[in-house]
Amino acid sequence: MTFAEQNVQEISQADRQRIEECYILGKIAEDNSSFPRLGAEFDRAVTYSKDGIDRIVFFIKALSREPELLKRLLGKNKDEFYISFDNRNKRYLQKVGYFEQDNPVEFLREHFKGKLILFKPELTYDKKREMYHYNLEVLLVEKAASEEEMQEEFVPVPEMSTSTPATRFERKLLDEKPIELSCYNHAFEVPEFIICDSYIYQIPDDTVLEKYKANSNMYICRKPESIKRIDIPEDYDRNMRMVHKEIAFISNNNRLSWIDQFEEEGTSIAELERQKKLEEKKASEEKVREEKTSQEQVSEEDVADKIGEGDFILRLDYLARKKKLRYSLEDLYNFHTSLKTSNFTILGGMSGTGKTQLAMLYAEAMKIEEGDNLLFVPVKPSYTEPSDLLGFLNPQTGVYTESDVGLVSFLNRASKNEDKMHMVVFDEMNLGQVEHYFSDFISILELETGEKRLRLFNKGAMCVQEHLREGILIGNNVLFVGTANFDETTRDFSNRMLDRSNVILLEKTSFADAYKHEINENIESPTDYADQEKNEIKNPDAEITADIYEEWVVNNGKRLASLEERELSILDKLHEEISNFDSQTGVSFRIAEQIGHYLDNIPCDESGVPFLNRNTAFDFQVKQRILSKIRGHRDQIEKLVGRYDEEKGYSGGRISSVLDTEDRNNCEKSIAYLEQKAKELMRNGYTL
Repeated sequence: MTFAEQNVQEISQADRQRIEECYILGKIAEDNSSFPRLGAEFDRAVTYSKDGIDRIVFFIKALSREPELLKRLLGKNKDEFYISFDNRNKRYLQKVGYFEQDNPVEFLREHFKGKLILFKPELTYDKKREMYHYNLEVLLVEKAASEEEMQEEFVPVPEMSTSTPATRFERKLLDEKPIELSCYNHAFEVPEFIICDSYIYQIPDDTVLEKYKANSNMYICRKPESIKRIDIPEDYDRNMRMVHKEIAFISNNNRLSWIDQFEEEGTSIAELERQKKLEEKKASEEKVREEKTSQEQVSEEDVADKIGEGDFILRLDYLARKKKLRYSLEDLYNFHTSLKTSNFTILGGMSGTGKTQLAMLYAEAMKIEEGDNLLFVPVKPSYTEPSDLLGFLNPQTGVYTESDVGLVSFLNRASKNEDKMHMVVFDEMNLGQVEHYFSDFISILELETGEKRLRLFNKGAMCVQEHLREGILIGNNVLFVGTANFDETTRDFSNRMLDRSNVILLEKTSFADAYKHEINENIESPTDYADQEKNEIKNPDAEITADIYEEWVVNNGKRLASLEERELSILDKLHEEISNFDSQTGVSFRIAEQIGHYLDNIPCDESGVPFLNRNTAFDFQVKQRILSKIRGHRDQIEKLVGRYDEEKGYSGGRISSVLDTEDRNNCEKSIAYLEQKAKELMRNGYTL
């Protein structure tokens, strides 16, 4: 059957949406099954439609657990098939060359034979019959490991975002704060396993995780003492099926093997936490014994007024959601870390992704206000030299005439108010030739703290404004942000500029995700945010002073020493591959040291738990500091970047062979960026 046998009332839009967001694993149904009379051949799973229209119908049988809502609201049983027509799955079928086939029925029969099919259900309500038809959208097709596997049952296994460290995930479980499973919602029963970082976590029963009403993809742990974890087994990648976004499937046989493994070697996260606290207590007591009793104590009032970095991150997220701005948390973490550790941060991406809004959002979170300690500079295409930005000295009158931008006065005020944070935003900065009008800044960006002095004219020149003679010292209390589009209306950034800045490419979130958050969220105040996230924002109105911001920055003197052996090896190999193509490009010591500095500065919450997974942070840096300089014509860089074919997809090049390691958390974002560059090479013959 393809529809509910009993008459049912139309379900709510919210329930329907939850069901249609679910991922199900299936296979083409077996011929000679009891199919609905929709095909010309009643006993075939793939056949022409009997309605006289030249279209093909096919039937899919679910192999994995189906949404609990389907059974509870519509009475669907596991023997009822999902159906689709070729005209309802054009997007997938075009990818596999279906519409060029002379015999499409035979093509589909052969294409689906012996393969697993990942799909999403689509519900069609028949008001006349008061029935739902179970249609579907095909997403992926993958060859099964064996014929026996085609008879297996499968279990969906959600995964936390790859950017989430295991320590942070466990902290949320223990503190009973909501976790989000982006590809697994409340239409299903509570998941039995969750993957995070390098561990598998077992949820022994549905009382351990509670479905959090504020968001259909969120859950709260009510019995953290019941959750155990094991290391991801060596055969994990070989046994998982249909790894897609943040969900995968495991056969019931492998599921039972995992359960046995949890019985033998599973470790309670609550017990791990108790051991950690005992060790911290011992270390703390030892430290107290070693400290002098005369040490100056900080008053409780001072502590209360001080804002921590983790609290600032919460404030940033709160403001974004209050304003209905759609940024991923990892983009917020990445932008904040880049600003802490980079002299200049550039926000790039397609028009409308919120580049300028993110810069202004950060300023608002810092309590930086335009007209005071925020300067917004809309760059014009006519900017060709430093005087367009700064101004010039008239040699006849000795008067330094500042440009209309007001940048010189702003930086001068910032140098005299060292305790106050300032920000300069260069909007659409590559509308002009950055290498020309920004040349004075590029020269000083590489200098150490205390040496970044902007010289406006020669020291021996006559100038009536004596306070400008020594130039302007640019301190760490000034943040520089640029926004940029990359299209035919803009100019390229030079390698010299890219060497000294982080280039963050913001990507648009899906409309479906934005809609889901919009209908589930109603955040208007810090209290609303605390109620939903179970995280209180302390001191939401406190200004971030330069002293506070400086405390967030880790300057331990290490740079290369901050990099792990694996990371150093990848950087060496990347340099070798890139410099073989262009001796003037590669991975310099400056870039490697700045990557180490970035990794040292991954923000942590008040418990010392990092917000961002180290592998993801390293991935960001490879993409932002190294791959941003890979550009040119197809003949020059295709072997480096890789090749994209519309039918066969992406074939990696020399760089992806370095990045695509056997580790689970390889450089996925960087490889996706290379794939995008390969598409540009295919389409345009060059990439920017």
